[in-house]
Amino acid sequence: MEIRDVIFRIEQERKEQNAIYHAAAAKFGLTDSALWAFYCISKSDEDQTQQDLCRRGCYAKQTINTAIAGLAKDGLVELIPGPGTRNCKKIHLTPNGRALADRTARPLKAAEEQAYGRLSEAELSAYLQTLGKLNE
Repeated sequence: MEIRDVIFRIEQERKEQNAIYHAAAAKFGLTDSALWAFYCISKSDEDQTQQDLCRRGCYAKQTINTAIAGLAKDGLVELIPGPGTRNCKKIHLTPNGRALADRTARPLKAAEEQAYGRLSEAELSAYLQTLGKLNE
């Protein structure tokens, strides 16, 4: 197999995976970035900042800012100023936001665990090593 064919196939697989997540976001009535924000926020019981989400998810600041502003406008998150700073705010899920996260991000994570759970430890290790090597 030629390298161009491999690259094309990898990109096709990646686009298909992105389409799966996009369809999930649409099913839940969310934008892709709002779904990913919920995904990251609901991963931890601790409040996070927009910078945390940008760093953890490799998202552009404006993408996260827009998603969080929309979620705040809809009453799904609250922005709580941190001590001694005016622009570093913690993102806190409201009760409605927690309920939506339970209906969206949690089932998505469960589906991921089921899908990745079908792989052996050796396959998962090889997958991670390969992705890391490609990213280097």
